[in-house]
Amino acid sequence: MNELLTAIISATTSILVVLVTYGLNSYRETKSKEKQEVDRVISTYLNPLRFYLVENYFRLAEILESIAQDGGKHEALLYVTDPKEISDQSSEWFNGYGCYLISSCYITARLFYQLDKIRQELSYLRLSKKDDTELITLITILSRCFRQDPGIYYLIQPSIGNDMYLANEKRLITYREFCQILQNPETRVWFDGLLNFYIETGQGQKLKRIEDIMGAIQDVSLFLDRVAGGGSSIKERLEVEGIKSL
Repeated sequence: MNELLTAIISATTSILVVLVTYGLNSYRETKSKEKQEVDRVISTYLNPLRFYLVENYFRLAEILESIAQDGGKHEALLYVTDPKEISDQSSEWFNGYGCYLISSCYITARLFYQLDKIRQELSYLRLSKKDDTELITLITILSRCFRQDPGIYYLIQPSIGNDMYLANEKRLITYREFCQILQNPETRVWFDGLLNFYIETGQGQKLKRIEDIMGAIQDVSLFLDRVAGGGSSIKERLEVEGIKSL
């Protein structure tokens, strides 16, 4: 009888050990997959957006600081006064006098791509319902700030972003390729709102719009810093560049 009881206990123990081990392994595997998914979302969606938010914030802060110090204008944005003039420029111009204006447009166009990517693929981010709602709200506010006075129209922003991506090659276009688009009047016209946006800013016009954009960028960036982890992206970049936060 004792031998039978011992055998039953031994068998039961073995089964329990197997079940517990299986449960623990399944739990670890699930957690590992969840971590991999979080890492994928951060690297594919959140970090690229964080990067271009910081790039745009820094460029706009730099522009406002220069305008404040140099008589109310930023001359590096004013080598042309009409987007149509840009299509007449040589490659040398895009690498010289025109570089500050065109590179400013370039980094903002890439931001529009990242913002639209988030909108289109929000369901893949697997954020909490609260975070989903907060992120799309913050992005919408940022988009609204860009279209102030009248700025860059709502539907033009994702159109610009889409033109920055080469689907067949699965990559964003380079600065050189962007310049070549602007040299063609038929393709440049789709970027005229963005070009005018920076020309007006260089003239010292509608600076409240820039301040509002920077505030909205900061709100999105702080949200992403919290969700993705890490320090304050904007604060760290400004400290590295030696420019005060505006």
